[in-house]
Amino acid sequence: MKRMKKTLMLSLLIVISAGLVWCSWGLVWSGQTQGISSTPGTSGWEDNRLIAHALGEVEGASYTNSYEAFISNYNKGYRLFEVDLVQTTDGELVARHGWSDKLQPDLAAHGGRTVTKLQFENSLIMGRFQPLTLPDILQLMQQYCDFDLILDTKAGSQAQIREQFTKLVNEARNTDPELLQRMIPEIFSPEMYHMVMDIYPFPNKMYSLYKTGASAESIVEFARDKEITAVAMPLYRVIMNPNLVPALNKLGVKSYVHTVNSSRVKQLLYSFGVHGFYTDREV
Repeated sequence: MKRMKKTLMLSLLIVISAGLVWCSWGLVWSGQTQGISSTPGTSGWEDNRLIAHALGEVEGASYTNSYEAFISNYNKGYRLFEVDLVQTTDGELVARHGWSDKLQPDLAAHGGRTVTKLQFENSLIMGRFQPLTLPDILQLMQQYCDFDLILDTKAGSQAQIREQFTKLVNEARNTDPELLQRMIPEIFSPEMYHMVMDIYPFPNKMYSLYKTGASAESIVEFARDKEITAVAMPLYRVIMNPNLVPALNKLGVKSYVHTVNSSRVKQLLYSFGVHGFYTDREV
């Protein structure tokens, strides 16, 4: 009952907030996207409405990025997954959202600062789930050929971005170069776009807005000029920039909102033109 009341209140807040913002901001830049041509995606992955966030929920646990999470949600029918990637101190990429103590308590003493790949892969997540390294992920992509993977890299600097994507691309090429066609990097800024594309020209890109305060106009311009396939945004962006989703729709760019686990909120956002959602679980 409490969860239902919370969901209803959130839905009502979205409607009221969106209405107020439309009234006050609705004419700020409407009409500025006239004449934008459609730029369709190249692989069809964006036909998926749902993205399994951090490989999806498993046994009631979210953010695990674990083998069991992938298998569980693949078997439920998900074919578009998001994975979080961080780098260990010995330069290897592993699937972790961050170094919070609850995921791998036995690594808490390291605080994420001195964790090696070996230490990471020998530590069960929450004591029961198998952690994934980049080679593990590439092996899953070879074994299960019909899913696509969104990459949320947690690099904090330009040097880390270059290092991580160079590592990722080289390992994928050594495993199977075709796997790169099924990877969709999250791009957080125009600067990151150029760095990543210089390393490998990914055919599909997700422009992710949770780290940027860029204006709606600049987002649309960037998506058009760089042929961005989809844009990911937190829920508040739909409210604060009411013309953003319609403008992206005119451009042929899909909008995904994160992280949404309420069916009522999903249906409401669908009515605003949102295409899909990062979600921990399908409801």
